[in-house]
Amino acid sequence: AQVGPINSSHTSRSLAMAKPHATLIFSRHGESQWNVDNRFTGWVDVDLSAKGLGEAKSAGGLLKSEGIKVDMAFTSYLKRAIKTCDLALEAADQLHVPVTKSWRLNERMYGALTGLDKKETVKKHGADQVQIWRRSFDIPPPDIDESSEFNPAKERKYAALNKADIPKTECLKDTIARVMPFWEETIAPALKSGKTVFVAAHGNSIRAILKFLEGISDNDITGLEIPTGRPLMYKLDKELKPISCDEAIAPLKFGKYLGNLDEIKAAAEAVKNQTKVAAPAAGGGDSKIMAVKAREIFDSRGNPTVEVDLCTATALFRAAVPSGASTGIYEALELRDGDKNRLLGKGVLKAVSNVNDILAPKLVGLDVTDQAKIDKLMVEEIDGSKNEWGWSKSKVGANAILAVSMAVCRAGAAANGMPLYQYIAKISGKPTDKFVMPVPSFNVINGGSHAGNRLACQEFMILPVGASSFKEAMIIGAEVYHNLKSVIKKKYGQDACNVGDEGGFAPNVQDNNEALDVLMEAIAKSGHSDKVKIGTDVAASEFYTAEKKHYDLDFKNPSSPAEMKKTAPQLADYYKAWLDKYPFVSIEDPF
Repeated sequence: AQVGPINSSHTSRSLAMAKPHATLIFSRHGESQWNVDNRFTGWVDVDLSAKGLGEAKSAGGLLKSEGIKVDMAFTSYLKRAIKTCDLALEAADQLHVPVTKSWRLNERMYGALTGLDKKETVKKHGADQVQIWRRSFDIPPPDIDESSEFNPAKERKYAALNKADIPKTECLKDTIARVMPFWEETIAPALKSGKTVFVAAHGNSIRAILKFLEGISDNDITGLEIPTGRPLMYKLDKELKPISCDEAIAPLKFGKYLGNLDEIKAAAEAVKNQTKVAAPAAGGGDSKIMAVKAREIFDSRGNPTVEVDLCTATALFRAAVPSGASTGIYEALELRDGDKNRLLGKGVLKAVSNVNDILAPKLVGLDVTDQAKIDKLMVEEIDGSKNEWGWSKSKVGANAILAVSMAVCRAGAAANGMPLYQYIAKISGKPTDKFVMPVPSFNVINGGSHAGNRLACQEFMILPVGASSFKEAMIIGAEVYHNLKSVIKKKYGQDACNVGDEGGFAPNVQDNNEALDVLMEAIAKSGHSDKVKIGTDVAASEFYTAEKKHYDLDFKNPSSPAEMKKTAPQLADYYKAWLDKYPFVSIEDPF
């Protein structure tokens, strides 16, 4: 089953005339969690990221749409490749296809670099040295330490291998020497018999085979970028020579990527830039805004809202605006169309147009890392509207401006090579080395504009402030929620277990205190009284009558009694009584 290398004397014309005998499809695994973290991975068995799971399924969808019927599949011992293989075959409706796993298809072993942050490694050793270690054809990084937690010799999955076969480090030349015996002994014979073969592997193990198939030189192969989760298809003749393809992306001459070629080129460029360190003051050419495009979408309530795509030279960033059922008087003003004949007047086509026609032309060419500058430009200069509370954003629309601002923020985080939460801390002038997980706030009882009961307050929430971890807080929240359901069912009947807009129960209670008493009973029943506090979003502006200057705590009742109408000082006293009786730690929008 030995197959000779490509003879450069073969012309594209002669190859193009060859009859396809077999089909070979490669897919680099979907994005892994360490791709997200920008760490050298190698033989470390990290999982796919959420995006990577989607990429793997998308790869299978492309196989299905192209009508490709796979006969057999090959993958490595690493779960990011194994899952990519399985998810792709599932999406292609071909889970019956036999899959062979081999350690020889593993990623290149990065030695002492394994686990290190790529950009931090560049800062420490210099870009030239790291590039040599990362992509040199015949110079490997230093050996991994025997005691390293990432040493593959410690892993059970390699226990049956000869110790000499488990690499301590590898250059691409070493990887080729490891991969090609598996090609010659296992993959090539399957192709010789006319099979359609799918290989889900890694950047460097795929490079090893592509060097052979494409006849790429030692120097050029190190610059070949392979994006994650993008199927690369070859048609082979009986001698397993690849047949030329007009859609090949240089330096490839024979392989055809399935899918949108512009997106594939951008994804390959993003791989190339993984070790680039952005200048502190700006994100470089890749952080310039190339395009901004808005559209109207629907939120979880079935109401229209604004979504924005922002493109830089290498990636697309998307953000959609959340839209509440109620709007406080101090909040910025979202822009709705007001056309009662369309979506009950709630359409956002005007806001979408404002993004595309007003904001976008002013933003193209700006740097996404200039968040404050861009926000100031949109709010104060382009929109410029004010009310007694400050910049109101009523001209362009707060929903238009916020969608763009969120997309800019996501792009800025990517340009800085940071997770979004860390980037937000950075631009806010906060420490970026230590973080505390927030206490989750569970919306468990709905009222106000979120529910059809007579409850005035919009939300009552529980906050497990006594939990030792986020996981424990989630468990406490779930247990209180389910105990609350049983308390409501027993007290008000099954129908009272219906939920409001945001998932909280909406029992037919008569006033706020009754709802709080029910909630306290559920907390006690759950056994977490010592760990749980209460919060509320009153949304008081929803039941404020400006003409009479009072707050109606029974505003859903047309015959609301006089004692339910409170002045601001009276409402403040009402809250004080709450604080004396219930374990409140948060009151939002009280007036």
